[in-house]
Amino acid sequence: MMTRRLFLRSLLAVILTQPLAVTAFAHTPYRQWKVLRQRFLLVHSSRTDPVSDSIAEELVAILDQVLPQANAMVARAPDQQRIASLMTTGQAVLSVMRADQAEDLYQRRGEFRNYEGQQLRWLVAIGDYRLVTVTSFPRHHAWLVTAALTENGADLGIRPPASSGGGALPAHAGAIAFANGESLESQQ
Repeated sequence: MMTRRLFLRSLLAVILTQPLAVTAFAHTPYRQWKVLRQRFLLVHSSRTDPVSDSIAEELVAILDQVLPQANAMVARAPDQQRIASLMTTGQAVLSVMRADQAEDLYQRRGEFRNYEGQQLRWLVAIGDYRLVTVTSFPRHHAWLVTAALTENGADLGIRPPASSGGGALPAHAGAIAFANGESLESQQ
């Protein structure tokens, strides 16, 4: 009688813990997102905006050729609100957004009114889109990314900020430094 109870308890324990173990391993191949973000330069795009996704793919292709040590790759978020959440909480540093959405996030308007987007800055413009970053993105990294994309993305219409930055959404200091002709060495 005692071994039957022990057997049933053991069986119940295995059944109850099995779904939890499967769920824990199924989330992501990288156990720590922090390690993933440190190892790769993630350029976020939105699944709800195929144009941003296409632009992100093209930017990553340029970065892979010019700055292979950056290990650039596209990270697709389900929507722009998720990107806003990642950018404003320090979990993402680069994203392709429509210019009007980036300005709305920066000024806390419309669908982004609940996000603290004042740290948002832009690096390059691609038509009506911006490659945006945050103020904590190192100045020399911003200079390198802006230089790589501007000098190798002419066919995409990539352009850096004007020398003063301008616009409702400020440009990143590293991108402005590149636009002003400052050297990389002066950014470190």
